[in-house]
Amino acid sequence: MEYSHRCHAYPSDEVAMAAEHHMDVHRQLYNHVRWDYTTSPDDEKPSEYQQNNKLPEWKRRWPVFAELHSKAAQATVARFHDNLSNLRKKKEKGYNVGWIKRQSPAEFRSITYNQSGFDLDNKRGRDGFAYVRFSKIGWVKIRYHRSIAENSTIKEVTLKKEVTGEWFVSFSLETDDEHVPEKPDVDSLDARNSVGIDLGILNVRLAGLRRIEMRTRR
Repeated sequence: MEYSHRCHAYPSDEVAMAAEHHMDVHRQLYNHVRWDYTTSPDDEKPSEYQQNNKLPEWKRRWPVFAELHSKAAQATVARFHDNLSNLRKKKEKGYNVGWIKRQSPAEFRSITYNQSGFDLDNKRGRDGFAYVRFSKIGWVKIRYHRSIAENSTIKEVTLKKEVTGEWFVSFSLETDDEHVPEKPDVDSLDARNSVGIDLGILNVRLAGLRRIEMRTRR
């Protein structure tokens, strides 16, 4: 079974600058993958595997791509093909969809490291904090509010900067069904370190009451 953890991140100014630079290079790579796919003949559209094989040549031709970690670069190629697959599925369901557009700096705000290129140090931090190392970027401090179970495998790690300026690190985890973490008992939760989510149930209920009232008046 796959599940994920999302933690607030607090990169130093130096690491944040390096991360933003890498995000922009990944954005350029994503747009190049899109261009390479779009300009290829209809009967010769490259697969994800074929475009991954082009990465060494692209790195030689455009040295800026060589700054990226190899697994992170492959994850960016996969990102385009995942979007392409989702687009096809929507078309098959009858949705009127356009084409995958170029990514602007404001739209491309995350980097994913798949399988390697990262390390988690949960002993270095104190008072509920830990550190994650992203290859070629640096160490990022995170609020380690929920530890990762020993029997879980970290499949990939994503570093993201939200439009609000906040940073987050997300862990994509895999474990056997028998080791899936159980939901904590409600009585064991501490409101001081818990997050509440407004599902708008009250608003939905009020809207329903208004509709009933209108019908009554009619």
